[in-house]
Order: sequence, then structure tokens, then C-alpha cells
Amino acid sequence: MEDPNEHDNDHDLGRNTNTVSRREALFASLAIASSTLIIPTSATYAKSINDAQNNPSLENIHIGQGEWSRRTQSKSPSVSALPSIDKSIIPPNFATYATRFLINYDDGVSQWWKDVKYENSLLSSSGERNNLGKRFGSVTRSIQLSLDQFCSNEASSNIEIKQKMEQLFTVFYDSYVMQRDSDGSTTKTDQEAARHLGILFSILPVNHQPRNGMQNILGIQDRVAVNAESYNAISIAFTEELTKLLPSKYQSYYDPSSKSYSIQPGVSLYEIGIDDEFGQNAIATAFGPLSSTPLKRQQPNLSPGLYALLGMNGALACALTHSLVIPFDVVKTRMQTDPDEYSNILEGTMSIAKKEGVQGFTLGAEATITGYFWYGLSVYPTYTFSKWYLSHEVLTSAYATAHLDLVVLIAGATAAVVASIGLAPLEACRIRTVSEPEVYRDIGLRGTLQVVAEEDATMGWKSLYAGLPSLLIRQVIFGSIKFLAFERCCDAFFITWPFLRDATITSLGVTLAAGALSGALSSVVSQPADSVLTYVAKNKSENGSIGLSTVATMIENDGAGSLFRGLGSRCIWASAIISGQFLLYDIFRTALGINTDDLSQVFAFVVHSI
Repeated sequence: MEDPNEHDNDHDLGRNTNTVSRREALFASLAIASSTLIIPTSATYAKSINDAQNNPSLENIHIGQGEWSRRTQSKSPSVSALPSIDKSIIPPNFATYATRFLINYDDGVSQWWKDVKYENSLLSSSGERNNLGKRFGSVTRSIQLSLDQFCSNEASSNIEIKQKMEQLFTVFYDSYVMQRDSDGSTTKTDQEAARHLGILFSILPVNHQPRNGMQNILGIQDRVAVNAESYNAISIAFTEELTKLLPSKYQSYYDPSSKSYSIQPGVSLYEIGIDDEFGQNAIATAFGPLSSTPLKRQQPNLSPGLYALLGMNGALACALTHSLVIPFDVVKTRMQTDPDEYSNILEGTMSIAKKEGVQGFTLGAEATITGYFWYGLSVYPTYTFSKWYLSHEVLTSAYATAHLDLVVLIAGATAAVVASIGLAPLEACRIRTVSEPEVYRDIGLRGTLQVVAEEDATMGWKSLYAGLPSLLIRQVIFGSIKFLAFERCCDAFFITWPFLRDATITSLGVTLAAGALSGALSSVVSQPADSVLTYVAKNKSENGSIGLSTVATMIENDGAGSLFRGLGSRCIWASAIISGQFLLYDIFRTALGINTDDLSQVFAFVVHSI
């Protein structure tokens, strides 16, 4: 059994220029072969291809007009109504070999692939392989859907589909085999591209093969097909080298007995449906993976209006969730400010209920709701913008991809700093109200703000920010870990069980579970800062400042365990609040049409009509 890798690949990201002119043969053959084909003018193709060569991008793919668009706004039915990957007119092996062909011969697809390789160049070899496999599988799905739409449009029978394939063959031939000058005149034909084109269309089912074009244009020779037992199994190394095409010993031949075309020496064109290939549903083929979802990217620029909607979603989500866990917050704060009386969650809850009734569990509600309305309003759009800005404007795509966790941490920390500026005074008022209800409960939020601002004539309103340093430490640690843990937990769930993406209810379930885990982890990491914040709010130092000396004093007076006082209740509090926060945030985004899918764009193209 001979391995295709034993020979040098005859064509890899380049063109063989050993060609001869065949323009007259093309037009004469097609005129005889099929009366259904209308040859596009050479000037039209020349302009299309020249534009693509001058501006190489996926949008300028030679065989059509590409577009990035939101799925709900796409003009192409292939993007909004996705047939399953194994039910398409375009076979998976055809789609994957077509992608390899385009990476080699299409300027826009070739440039896109180079950009993808650079973007992943700093990853480990396994990470790079996985990411390249994902992107190859996704762009192959976009190509399959686009070609499927072209072939199925106004075609319901095998005869009509075959006529479409004849047209598609002509578009490929004129775009990649015939080489023209700027005026549209043919200078030569690329014989190597023609060989691969013959191989590509030989992969199609017999009743869909464009026999007229393949026989009359390419001049494919007759040869009786070999038995299946003598087929060559393509090596794993060749399959994983996603830009290679079959070497020169492989040709397309016509078998008169079966009236079909086949690749010889024979190739085992396996197609195996799998649940998880590179972290997504896919079909593994002889020429690489075919994903179940098309190529997708984040919308390049979000408008101020979209950021405002993200902020409003965050504000409602945070305010609602924090209002529901106010009783937990009250118990936690009491355990931190008066550990002798409130030694654990159960005793603290029973003590408050006995002495203060239900009203005791609503202490600080006004400050909590107001503070976290601001928190959500500011933290979510700031995080989204910071993550985008770091990835696209500050760092190179390769560095941002290789250090994605760092990007998430910095973006989360930045968002926490912005949110803490407005949250600090309100958090100080909440702690005062909960720890000393007899003083602050009746005067409300405005009265508490005024009292705190006037209690130190020297500092004035700055007294409201006495706890800002510890709040910043707590929120920066909590916020950055929260976003990172949430995103990684979601990734882990979806990689382990890809089907969870398929339904809204299961996707929201992942959001809920990932939010609970990220909340618990964030609370453990940030607990010491939270304890110090509570200590500062209750026991204001003489100059209103906080530093290592404050921490040392706290440990000296109450012991090192005071840094983790109330951790149990805070873990419950954080798990409940963060899971609910992300869940409501996703629900509101979905309702307003600005969820992750809505803010993403998928790639498709419309094949040139002829």
C-alpha cells in the first residue's frame, strides 16, 4: 500500500505555471456538451478575480461574493436554515477537499488561512492543531452550505442537480484553471489546478458528476476502476496536514462500464460522524474535519447603543440577584462585624429572626440594590469593551490567542475598577446599616451618605471612600476570577458535552452551573479582602486610610482566622448570586436579541451565476 506522503506534494500554497492555452477548446467543448450552460464573459470573471487578488479576503473569494452577517440578517438561506452536515447535497469529502483546493488556489482563502495560522502560532503544538482543526472544519461547513445552496436552488431532481454541478464545475474551472490578463484574455491554463479539479469532482456521487465538463474540458482518460480492496488508505499525517493536496500519481479517470469518474489509485473516502472533534460536533473525513456549524466571528465593532443595552441588562441582572440574597448578605456581614454573637450561619439567622424579625433580613436593601444596579450597569459593557480592545488594538492576534486567560483577567480587573468607583460609597452605607441598624436604618440611604460624609470634618466626602482600597482589591480579585472561571467552566461543559449548545434550555443550564462554580471560586479567593473591607467600614482608622497596617491590626486583634470569617455564607451567597446574575444576563440578552450568537457573524458566499 503506497502512502501519498511518500512523495512531495506537487502543490502546496502555490501555483504551477507549466500550462498551455486552451481558451478555444473550452468554449467549443461547452457549446457541444451542454446547451444548458451559459458561459460567463471573460471580462466579468477577470474583474472579479482581479478584485480578489488586489484585496485578498474571504469576502472576495474568486467563485462568488462572500459576506459576514448575523444569522438572522443573512441574505443567504444557507446560513439561516442549516441542513445537517450528512444530509447536504455536497458530500463531506468533497467539501473538505474543496477547502484544501481553495486554500491553495484562492487568494482570499489562502490569506485567511495564513492569518489563522499566525493567530495560533504561539500556542502549543496540540493547541495549535486543535484550533486549526476547528477553523478548518468551520470554514469547510461555510463552503459546504454555500455550494449546497447554489446546487439546490431551483433544483429538485438529480438531473437538475447535475446541471447545477456542471455550472459549478465551470465556475471553478474559469476561476482557478484559466489564467487571464487584466483585459480578460486567456494566457494559459494551470494543468495542476485542472488535475485537482478533476479529483475534486470525482468525489461526487455518480448521478451528480459533471461528466460533460470533466470529459470535454479536462480531457479525462478512460480507465476501468480498480477494486475497493486495493484502495489506498490516506495516512493520518496527510489528513492532519490541512493544506496538502493529493500528489501527482493521483488522477481522475473515467470508467466507461460504470459511466462514472473515480480517483486512481483508489482512495478510501471515509466519512465518520463523531460527537466531538476539536471540541465540536463534526464529521471526520479523509481530507479533514467538517464542523456542524459554519465559520463564525465576533461582530467587529459594537455600537454605543449595544454597549448601553449590555449595561442595562447587567444592571437589571445584578440588582435583581443581589436583592434576592440580601438576607444572606446580612448574616454574612453580622458574622464579620460581631463574631461573638454570630458564630455560624444557622445561629446568626436564628438570632436575627428572634431579635429583629423579618425586617432584620432586609437591612441595607436600598444601598444594595442601588449599588449593584450601578455595578451591573458599568461592569458588563466595560468588560466586553476591554476584552475586545486588548485583543484587537493593544495585543497582536497571536499573543492575544496564546494568552487569552490573561486578556480575560485584565478585562475583568478593569471592569471591576470602574464599577468600584460608584460602588464604594454605597457599600460603606450598606455595612453601616447592617452592623448598626439602630443608628442608620431610619435615616435611609441619603441620610447615611450624609452622616458618613460629615463625620470627619477633615476628610469630608472622602470618608465615603475609606474602604475603596480594600473594595478594589476584593472586586478586582473577585471580578477577574469570576469572568475567567465562568468562561472556562462554560468551555469545559461544551467541550465535554457539545450537544448542550443545541437547545436554549440546556445552554442556560450551563450558564447557571458555570456561574455557581465561578461564584464559589471567586468568593474563596477574595474572602480576605472582603473581611478587611468590613473591618474598615466598622472600625474606621484615625486617618481613614487602609493598608498592611490595618490588616496587621485586624489579625492581631481577631486572629488570622478573621480573614476568612463568614466564608461559608459568602460561598453560598456568591454561588447563588453569580449563577443568577449570569443566567438573567443571558435571558435578557436573548430577549433583546443581543446574545452571543446575535453579536456574532457567520460567513457564507453566493456562487457567481453563469
